[in-house]
Amino acid sequence: MSHSSPFDEEHTGINDEGMEFPAIADGHFVFEKDSLIYNEEDQVRDELEAQLGEESQSDVSATVLWKHVIKGKKCGNAHGGSHVFKCKHCQKIYHGTYTRVYAHLMGHKKGESKGIGYCSIVKADKNLQMQIKREVEQVESSPNIVPLKKSKLNTNSGMTSQGPSVALSYVGPFEKDYSTQDRDDVDSKVIRCLCANGIPLSVLRSPYWEEMVSAISKELGYKSPSYERAQTVLLENERDRVERELEDFKQKWPQYGVSVVSNGWTDVKNQSLINFLASNQFGSIFLHALDFLLVEKSHKSIHDYMLEVIEKVGPYNVVQLITDNATDCRAASEEVAKTYPYIFWTPCMVHTLNLILKDCINALPWLKQTYTTAKGIVKYILYHSQTVEIFQSYPMLELLKVAARGCASHYITLHLLLDVRETLRAAVISDQWERWAGFPNLDEKAKLPGDTVKAAVLSDNFWEAVQLALSIIKPIYKMIKFTDQDGPLIGEVCERMDNMLGEIKDNLRGEEDTFMLVREKVFLRWNKASVPLQCLACALTPKYYDEEYLQIPSPGGRKRCPPDQDDDTFEAAMTAIFKMHPNVDQADTVRVQFLSFVEKKGKFSSATAKRDARNPKINVLQWWKFHGGDTKELRDMAFRVLAQSISTSSIERPWSTYSYIYNAKHNRLNPSRADDLMYIHSNLRLLSRGRICAS
Repeated sequence: MSHSSPFDEEHTGINDEGMEFPAIADGHFVFEKDSLIYNEEDQVRDELEAQLGEESQSDVSATVLWKHVIKGKKCGNAHGGSHVFKCKHCQKIYHGTYTRVYAHLMGHKKGESKGIGYCSIVKADKNLQMQIKREVEQVESSPNIVPLKKSKLNTNSGMTSQGPSVALSYVGPFEKDYSTQDRDDVDSKVIRCLCANGIPLSVLRSPYWEEMVSAISKELGYKSPSYERAQTVLLENERDRVERELEDFKQKWPQYGVSVVSNGWTDVKNQSLINFLASNQFGSIFLHALDFLLVEKSHKSIHDYMLEVIEKVGPYNVVQLITDNATDCRAASEEVAKTYPYIFWTPCMVHTLNLILKDCINALPWLKQTYTTAKGIVKYILYHSQTVEIFQSYPMLELLKVAARGCASHYITLHLLLDVRETLRAAVISDQWERWAGFPNLDEKAKLPGDTVKAAVLSDNFWEAVQLALSIIKPIYKMIKFTDQDGPLIGEVCERMDNMLGEIKDNLRGEEDTFMLVREKVFLRWNKASVPLQCLACALTPKYYDEEYLQIPSPGGRKRCPPDQDDDTFEAAMTAIFKMHPNVDQADTVRVQFLSFVEKKGKFSSATAKRDARNPKINVLQWWKFHGGDTKELRDMAFRVLAQSISTSSIERPWSTYSYIYNAKHNRLNPSRADDLMYIHSNLRLLSRGRICAS
């Protein structure tokens, strides 16, 4: 649970600007009303005095926030440790100790007064607030530091009772490296640590690695925290920090809603782990992972856990559940609907399209045989004992190395084979081929013998079958690539699925029976009645009512029509409206406003609204923000519908990265600590990869 800072609220303290200062000795007043008189040497001397302990009663982070102000000399003996200073953000002039600098930049509890107001610029800039808080937290959470209000600086050694003073860590432009080791020696120690502990060298690309190294380099005499402290206090503190960083995103949930997205992973021992994320078009947050090692994997256990996650997110915030098409997941989602009837279940589009592709291949024997042969040719080349020699003789064949696995393997395998067809033909008729065919393959996966490979490569019928197979597979592959990306895409799914079928129909002219079979397989896995939320999103997408768009020819000879004139889409959209608004009066209000939208009445009829509907620079959420003000209920529903995700794969993380955590969960860490580690790991990755937008 996120813990708010005690310094989050603005107080009503006094602003120093324009106040009268007591007389100060000549040469000590460094600011004037209209111009700044600044003596660099004097400021350097004051900074060095602070390091030696003259400000021993200030906070441990004194040298952190001083850099956000231009610090002048002390205000004379009558003012103790007070300095005149000018805030670099609001440009106002104040005087006081570091406590007032802290209060000006961090705020303080309501009702308290430090005699200084919260900086207006910092207050208005959430990113700047987070930056300043991180700078303070980084110092205050140091395991070797205790706030100076609870300890004394040793003015001779610069040490506290707990370790080196942080005041020695921030000396501005006069920072020096007192390390006796040269850079090469330090680099060697880094590499040795990474290699000895099996840490991938790619960690060096992580932005968090850079932050860590930078922080350590500034902290002279820094000592690593103990294992015990790391797995308790520091782990809990880091989880709290990550949760605070996610707060801005969570604040969008009531307005835009979220999709609870679930996907799974099975390790080499066939042990299952299912994760849950809250996702919309502004980002994704890892919530939790359910370990089925000690729990029976059934729709009942998945259902119970889905309810727990929904309660954690807030039932009203959840618009839909997205899972794969597994029977247990579907059954669990149907049970959830009994508790929360306004929450949709939508199968992951990437998984659905993969199943459609597999169904088509299995239903067409010639297509299955063509793909099997094509895959056998690729494996024969890649796993041959003479592969190096083959590639040296025919370098073009190295393209086959990029043949992909998973959802893209069918298309890429066939596509690559077509690209290297002439090179393959040259290879199999060469004198070397007879010798290569006599050598065995290094892998039993390469099941085709050399003679069969040669016969297929030289067969015109095989290549014709490859081209025909691509005419079916390529449109499905393009649709998979579309759904496997970020952005407000849910409103485009229905139209693009119709276009996908239209492209296949165009490609199979003269093969009507084949097309009808493919169409049947598509509708078995996906039809508009089964995805009412996607139909409602389509009906709320303004570009599909644009007259210019409707005149563009569509694939397959289908005549374009606005969504309200497509009976299947309109009926499913109305079903979705009633599901989202169980109250009949609310549903009626939204339906009436929906008719104003499709008939382009009121603001919807403006030239700007029509132009923005086809403007590629304006996405659908922005369009509703610009033009939906007259139909508030409809606009609010459009936000919640159009912001939802359509698949799990666009936000899922590489599951191999969980291997360490998963093992730690069973072998070293208790469940609570393991959950903290997974939560931090997952959300930091999402943050670093831009999958969470806090703005």
